[in-house]
Amino acid sequence: MPARLDAVLPPESVLRTKLPNGLTILARRDPTAPVVAIVTWVRAGYFDEPDDRVGIAHVLEHMYFKGTPTRGVGEIARETKAAGGYLNAGTIYDHTHYYTVLPASGFDRGLEVQADAYANSVIDAEELARELEVIIEETKRKADTPTALALETLFELLHDEHRIRRWRMGREEPLRAMTREQLMGFYRNYYRPSNTVLAIVGDVDPVAATARATELYGGIPDARVVRTPGPAETTAPGFRVREWQGDIAQTELLFGWRTPPLAHEDTPVLDVLATVLAGGRASRLVRAARDRKLVSTVNAYVYAPTEIGVFVVHAGARPEQTAHAARAIWDQLRRVREGEITAGEVERARRLLEAQWLRRLESPEGQANFLGSWELLGDWRRGTDYHERLHEATEGRLTAVARKWLDPSAAGIIAYRPLGFPPLGADAHAVHQLLDDGRPAPVDPAAPRTAAPALVGRGARHERTVGDVHLYRTAEEVPILVRRRPGVALVHLGCFVSGGVIAEGEENSGITTLMARSALRGTSRRTASRLAEDAELLGGTPSAVVGTESFQWTLGVPRRSFAGAAELLADLVLDPVFPTDGVDAERAVTIAAIASMRDDMYRQPLRLAAALAWPDHPYGRSTLGVEESIGRLTPDTLNAWHRARVRESAALLCAVGDLDPQQAADVLAKRFAELRLRDDVAPPPPAWPDRFVRTVEERDKAQTALAMLFPGPRRRDEDRFDGELIGGIASGLGGRLFEELRDRQSLAYTVLARAYPKARSGAFAAYIATSPSKEEVAREGLLRELARFTTDPVTPAELERARHYALGTWKIRQASGAAVLAEVAEAWLHGSLEDLTRYPADLEAVTASRIKAAARRWFDPARRVEGIVRGAT
Repeated sequence: MPARLDAVLPPESVLRTKLPNGLTILARRDPTAPVVAIVTWVRAGYFDEPDDRVGIAHVLEHMYFKGTPTRGVGEIARETKAAGGYLNAGTIYDHTHYYTVLPASGFDRGLEVQADAYANSVIDAEELARELEVIIEETKRKADTPTALALETLFELLHDEHRIRRWRMGREEPLRAMTREQLMGFYRNYYRPSNTVLAIVGDVDPVAATARATELYGGIPDARVVRTPGPAETTAPGFRVREWQGDIAQTELLFGWRTPPLAHEDTPVLDVLATVLAGGRASRLVRAARDRKLVSTVNAYVYAPTEIGVFVVHAGARPEQTAHAARAIWDQLRRVREGEITAGEVERARRLLEAQWLRRLESPEGQANFLGSWELLGDWRRGTDYHERLHEATEGRLTAVARKWLDPSAAGIIAYRPLGFPPLGADAHAVHQLLDDGRPAPVDPAAPRTAAPALVGRGARHERTVGDVHLYRTAEEVPILVRRRPGVALVHLGCFVSGGVIAEGEENSGITTLMARSALRGTSRRTASRLAEDAELLGGTPSAVVGTESFQWTLGVPRRSFAGAAELLADLVLDPVFPTDGVDAERAVTIAAIASMRDDMYRQPLRLAAALAWPDHPYGRSTLGVEESIGRLTPDTLNAWHRARVRESAALLCAVGDLDPQQAADVLAKRFAELRLRDDVAPPPPAWPDRFVRTVEERDKAQTALAMLFPGPRRRDEDRFDGELIGGIASGLGGRLFEELRDRQSLAYTVLARAYPKARSGAFAAYIATSPSKEEVAREGLLRELARFTTDPVTPAELERARHYALGTWKIRQASGAAVLAEVAEAWLHGSLEDLTRYPADLEAVTASRIKAAARRWFDPARRVEGIVRGAT
């Protein structure tokens, strides 16, 4: 009997070849987008490091693209960029993987670069010394990220001997002590063909791709890989607790257990259990903790690398509610052990998991990673088997597995709380007693399902077709855009509305966000839980996103569920009831998000800078609003805002997928028949400061994050393409900022520059995160590199690389239905449909002289704006 995944990944479509030297090559053609993904998986990671070399696998990942005998430092990145692609890598406990995604026309060039890096990395000693400083900055950034710090501390708490307990990137002084000889030893031992899988997926011929890979990789010599396994756990886990406090906004609350490795028969059952607990808005923990205003986020998952597993529940708790949040989570874990799980919950989880897997396999990159990761474990078809076992799990199996692995006496608990808030208990015994004292009320069952109303009214009127986008109108003249993507398994649909923060004032700042999110809390026909469960049974989770100049509700589901998704989307967009309890719950989540933004070392300095650049304009305000204004909003004010800004608005309906355009448009036109079109009114353009201004926020952080804003292009300005290419020349692997400030000076792990065009104004941003003692050097470096654009024309090679990269990433986005949906809507709301087809020509029109002129208009240091989150020196 065919497996469920065979419909999207037929076994006969994957060409598997094992070369004489041991390298396994997997190749598959996917013609749905003109791109190709090349992914190299090596079975070497943190588990393979002895205690005196912690982090060496990650260091080698950084050095992998640093040069070969025939390609100098930076040339690998520049060559990939010139082919229109990007490359990156990731290291984790049981593997390291390297990937490049590029237009299919650049496949041969991209594969040559990947093969050269794999076989011939030189690991220069001087480059290593500089890169180690960059990695140390990366570890500081990670220590400044509360979620990451709390998770790795949980792994340490749960394990006494296994290597998973270590801070995986390594510590500062041991990292500095690493030598080229140590790295070369690790590289020569593990990076062998028999220890590697190469996966190629995209619009290429599998036979030809395999033949070319054989030419490039076939001569690489193999050798036996010598492994030095770490110790296994010999002690019983026991009930363990670790608590501490820091300069953070909300409590990171984690529960964890030791569980079996991926190949164990119980692991897919634990995967389903995690989805029952925290997958989607209808899940147990969302309803028991988030909906009751105890946490702002909660998720659960099983993480099972090769030889070990960990089951994690991770919540972002309101500090004053941490104890109640812990009890609520503990109670739901107890209830699943007691057998409360229903068949309906399991079916909902299966539908969600099915859709998640389809999303992973939607793009060539996702398919290549799927094939490579499972093949590294022995056979890529094990992934298909694992997916089948997800669908075989029953409520009885989930209960049995929960009792077996989630023993309360073996739990590890982390509480990383903001300064000034009390711990859960004085010791582990006190925490255990707190969790067992009292029992929260169970969550209410979802209301019974009701039949969808019949389709009524007129269908859609076709107006015109631009490229492959079909424009229709409803009876009320609301535009409908449909783009067909043949052969894809998912459809994406959405309602997009011009407005957002731009329509708000200071007194109601954040109202669009609270309104859009609260619309998911129930309609006249559906309670909040019924709405969530209906969406998840369709295989999707509706999303509400608010931007500065538009907002949207979107939903992605398997193709068979399009009609049901259209009905559900119309219900929540047109007929929300804004119940008081639902609004209060979303208010609490929004206020928590406002507070936790302060811990985001990228968004917070940009937010500070934007508030200075546009102090009296909506562009300077956060989409979340501020706590004071959010606290004033009521269900009545949200209802009035919805009537004024949604039911009669500059709205757009959009669908993308393997759909018949007319039929899809007819369904949307009938479901959204009550939507009325109204012209949008834009506010006046803001003025930019005529002098340098700066704001600084002092924090107890390991890094300082600096965001620098200059005036920039508007959305419809011709020079927005100049700004895009300046960002491409300055940023990313092979970019000026990357090579000068990161590679040569080792100032930062993250440094970038990009334009932020808006309808009435725009900005160009530069960002760097560095050690506090290096702040001034980093600032001077950013200013110096930006000033070069105003004095010296960019080189023909730089311009061509940036142009190819922009065009390549545009093609790569076509592999994602969600990205295509957003692109089509963006073109309609803030430009024209013709923008979708003339983008290559717009890029081609950019010249070196245009870039220089644009830089001179924008990059005046005397008019820059700085937002700084300054760490402790």
